[in-house]
Amino acid sequence: MTPSTSSKRVEKIYILAGEPSGDEHVAKVVQEALQLQPELTFRGMGGDAMDAQGVVLVEHVRNTAIMGFAEVISKLWFIRGLFHRIQADILRFNPDRILLVDYPGFNLRMAKWAKKNGFAVDMYISPQVWAWKRHRVHQIARDIDRLNVILPFEPDSYRGLDLDVEYVGHPLAESRPSAESSHSQSGQAQWRKTHGIPEKQPILALLPGSRPQEIQRLLPVLEETARALPGHFPVIAGAPGRTLADYPTDLRVVFGETQALYRHADVGIVTSGTATLEAALAGMPQVVAYRTSSLTYQVAKAFSKVKYISLVNLILSKEAVPERIQDQCTSQELTDSLKQIMSPEGRSNMAKDVEALRSILAKDGASGRVARNLIRPVPIRH
Repeated sequence: MTPSTSSKRVEKIYILAGEPSGDEHVAKVVQEALQLQPELTFRGMGGDAMDAQGVVLVEHVRNTAIMGFAEVISKLWFIRGLFHRIQADILRFNPDRILLVDYPGFNLRMAKWAKKNGFAVDMYISPQVWAWKRHRVHQIARDIDRLNVILPFEPDSYRGLDLDVEYVGHPLAESRPSAESSHSQSGQAQWRKTHGIPEKQPILALLPGSRPQEIQRLLPVLEETARALPGHFPVIAGAPGRTLADYPTDLRVVFGETQALYRHADVGIVTSGTATLEAALAGMPQVVAYRTSSLTYQVAKAFSKVKYISLVNLILSKEAVPERIQDQCTSQELTDSLKQIMSPEGRSNMAKDVEALRSILAKDGASGRVARNLIRPVPIRH
């Protein structure tokens, strides 16, 4: 089909975010878009952050945040049913544009269907084609109208393809600490008092992930590591969409305070993913820890093209933060690594790396750029 010269105003947008990080990032896009065009209507799949911006949710990320081949296989019937349910809902809503947010296994299949049905399709946060499944670039170029990427090296992966690609900056780079920062002694004291944390004791932040499978595998080793550092007070960052029941532990769990925890903690253990970048940009020394099923790990290892799993290390092209993965993800390894990064030399190196990271990701305003792209007129096709 050839697009006509006429176009229509965007009024209805359908968003598909299948994980907590995508939900948080795209909620800021919705907020920016509503400031530009208050009469916009949003509907889709997401989480609490999208819901807070007025997006009508048809499925919550607490049910869709699945990671790993073995885990996906166990929920195939749910995913298949969800796919058809979302398709039917899109047809009823008849949006002017669909925005896919990461979650490539599901969203790229949806993009193919949406394109065949004549919908305009954008994507925010590119699949990690630079790590594996390079062939996806051709599928993305075929089914996506515009791709908003958040890492500076990602546009190179799509060079030579007929695809509108823009590096919009990383959404975490536009975040700024609140007035109650770690530099405010009164603010820190009040935050500790609110959450029952001793006033003087150093804080060990623990982030065992957002998916149930991650928490089940990582929480025991994080608890053991915390016991090996009795001088620190361990605090678990409860993930969006999870409840206290998801954390079978006696350690302190706080919800909705992850950014504050990054600022107030002296050191932390963080699972691979967006959290590693958030923690680094907040200046928290960290060790990256991760465990998955043997099947998932072996398949990922066989097909992955990257040397690191942490976004911090990938962006800086070196192991700026220690990575303790699979068999290395033990209490002893984590304890030794924490002591290393808490040394004067470790803290000095971290400060230099954080400055380098901020410099690379200094293109602010990702959410605003995506919002402006999202509400551009839609060509009327005949």
